[in-house]
Amino acid sequence: MNLDTEHTNRRPEILFLAHRFPYPPDRGDRIRSWNILRYLSQRANVSLACTTDTPIENEQMNAVRSVCHRVLIAPLDRRMRWVHAGSHWLAGKSLTEGLFWSRKFARTLDYWADVTRFDQVFVYCSSMLPYARRKSLRSLPRVVDLVDVDSQKWKDYAEKSNFIRRQIYHSESRRISRLEKLSGSESNAVLLASEAEAVLLRGQVNRGKSSILGVSNGVDSNYFDMQAIPPGLRLAFHTSQPDPTALRLIFVGVLDYLPNIEGLRWFLHNVWHPLRQRLPNLTLDIVGKNPGLEISKFVDQPGVRLVGAVEDVRPFIAAADVVIAPLKIARGIQNKVLEAMSMAKPLVLTTLAAQGIEAVSDKHYIVADTVEDWIENLTALARCPGARHQMGEVAREFVELEFNWNTCLKPLDRLLGIHPPVDNSEQFVMQEV
Repeated sequence: MNLDTEHTNRRPEILFLAHRFPYPPDRGDRIRSWNILRYLSQRANVSLACTTDTPIENEQMNAVRSVCHRVLIAPLDRRMRWVHAGSHWLAGKSLTEGLFWSRKFARTLDYWADVTRFDQVFVYCSSMLPYARRKSLRSLPRVVDLVDVDSQKWKDYAEKSNFIRRQIYHSESRRISRLEKLSGSESNAVLLASEAEAVLLRGQVNRGKSSILGVSNGVDSNYFDMQAIPPGLRLAFHTSQPDPTALRLIFVGVLDYLPNIEGLRWFLHNVWHPLRQRLPNLTLDIVGKNPGLEISKFVDQPGVRLVGAVEDVRPFIAAADVVIAPLKIARGIQNKVLEAMSMAKPLVLTTLAAQGIEAVSDKHYIVADTVEDWIENLTALARCPGARHQMGEVAREFVELEFNWNTCLKPLDRLLGIHPPVDNSEQFVMQEV
């Protein structure tokens, strides 16, 4: 076992507990955890301890090692995950806690705590809270980033589900709520990805000593920039002149995630056919990893293309005329929305998908909740390329100003007692359980 020696120039020591390996930042939870990890590593020595249920490539490992003082990884066996989930369920705990539980990982964390003087523990998502509550770490100052109020998310899932799933989801909601209450009573601060989520949690928990704060997601506007796409990756569309009956739509998101599945299902079942009667050359690209059987059941329609996982999503967004986010279940800030706006693309989305961003409808994007709203607004955008361009440009200006990661994460300096970046030439080590 290879452990780092104590630094001679004392920087704060932060233990960062995460339920997933944070790289690549290709889904919502990883985008947030990766950017927080980078931010903290500029100000402190960060020891990352995380679980993973997928293989990690060398390039991904090297990216994380470049910002972490050391790394501890606990691979989770997919079959044993559900065994642990079941045992936790029978013990009155949440399935989620069991899915991310590893006894060996917990014991190694105990050893880390014994040999390292950690100043803070940063807990990313409620499923990692049981590790932070172990005797070896319990007395340390703690900040918990819940990201979203997951207990409410499970309630939302229950409303969209059949009888059996509804009972399971309601039970999971109650058990996750207990973890959220523990976060409030035992931590110095609890973070949510939007002020709306923070308000919701404040109304549900006894805060104890905790501050409950909304710390927004940001977007890397240097990366999500039309001009940053390598020329060789740009997609070409050949149209001799604007076609008012054509519109290239795109939806981007992880395709085994229930809110994305339900949003697409609603859009294709209710909006697609009447809209295509108005716009016969309408197309929709669906881009995202893990497209499963549920998606394939309803995407096989004229004009719809299931692209699936791509190495770089930017060329596909750049080639589209309009980005859509027809989510009917959503919590917190949607990264897909910020990325589309940063790419200077006009965006049509539901009220739920727009929450937390506080932009102006019909200026920065278009909010549409009814079938009629979607049809009328997309038809109007098809007929007015100039309006599409103007909305995209204004949207990019907005997120560049309001959603810079360094600005969004500034509250962490005070909460964790850390300071602006200093040079850190220490060597990094990696450890695997």
